Amino acid sequence: MFFYFYYRTIQIDLMVQMPSKEFASKRNALLKELMKSDELTEELQREIIDVYGTRGRKAIEAIKGGRVFKRGDRWFVRGRTEEYEVVRTFCSCRDYALNIVTEKAGVDMCYHALAKTICELLNAHYLTE
Repeated sequence: MFFYFYYRTIQIDLMVQMPSKEFASKRNALLKELMKSDELTEELQREIIDVYGTRGRKAIEAIKGGRVFKRGDRWFVRGRTEEYEVVRTFCSCRDYALNIVTEKAGVDMCYHALAKTICELLNAHYLTE
């Protein structure tokens, strides 16, 4: 009986933490808009923040601050204290490991991966080293 209760509690907890269908729909619409655009407009910035919240705001700050760059085929984003490598939407940062992978954040990317994705879709706003 206890095991069943514990199992159901974990199941419910995981269901609450997973990114929602509403989030996925908003994210997909945002990514389509980014693919159509060639610059990071004020409207796109508002949409990014609407979908990703604080992570969206931090991603925009990283882009505007010139902290997103590419070395060869590898992408990096300078955070507050370290430089993080981003591969596709996977990041080497702590937030990714603790909140994104475990689905606690309710979104699918940390701000480093989001900043890289935005730059890649816009094909601009990054430095090549």
